Amino acid sequence: GKKIGQIVLLHQKVYLDGAPVIATQLIDLFILKDHRSPGLVRRLYEEVERLCEAKQIRVILTLPNAISAPLNARLIKLRPLLSLPVRAGVSLGWSRRGRLKFSDLIKTLSRDQAIERLAGFVTPLSENGLHWDAATLFDRASDPTRDYAIHATPDLLLISSSRKTRGISHVLLCGFLARPGAVVASSDVRTMIGAACRLWKHRVFVYAGLNNSLPYLPGFALPGRLRPPILVQFRDFASIGALPRLDRFQLTDSDFI
Repeated sequence: GKKIGQIVLLHQKVYLDGAPVIATQLIDLFILKDHRSPGLVRRLYEEVERLCEAKQIRVILTLPNAISAPLNARLIKLRPLLSLPVRAGVSLGWSRRGRLKFSDLIKTLSRDQAIERLAGFVTPLSENGLHWDAATLFDRASDPTRDYAIHATPDLLLISSSRKTRGISHVLLCGFLARPGAVVASSDVRTMIGAACRLWKHRVFVYAGLNNSLPYLPGFALPGRLRPPILVQFRDFASIGALPRLDRFQLTDSDFI
């Protein structure tokens, strides 16, 4: 009669090779210490598989911690897909502002204003990764427990947030989205980082992700002793062969932020 544990399934839409795929992301696995047992853990994972079959969910992905990663592999056959180094850098404030279209906190905009600004950065169907349209992107950046900002040039959008880790305040570069068909210039990446650092009044920025639309990834990869890479595990129920290639996977695509 009381809750002693859970796995949360966050349903998402992923495009693989131009086709929409129903996906779910596993988050927030826990069982209270007094009730932990191998059998109960197994029952939770069996229920995940049952739900995926019942709802015709093809893909499972997750960003596990060190405890859940081996459980995911053994009990639900998730495989390593990506290892995302955590990258960091310092903005020197030299970026040009001429191409900057806007740089605003989400909470200062109405829903209609925000969606109008995000509308040009819908992810293309040809790009392998989670699909974002303006409304779902706005909802993603409207978490009441955090503050987010959006910044854009004509060709590139950035979602950012202010964070503090180990006493160091920094800008988290949550995700970049390129305008469909645009070739993103290196200067646009620098402009986005500079705009985010100015808005949040921090010099240090942090990024973790994969994004093939960018000419380069921001910052430098941190050594594993400072911050281990972020593991992404994956299972495609329709395929037991090679894992798919993702063109984009960023913190906006996960529950990490």
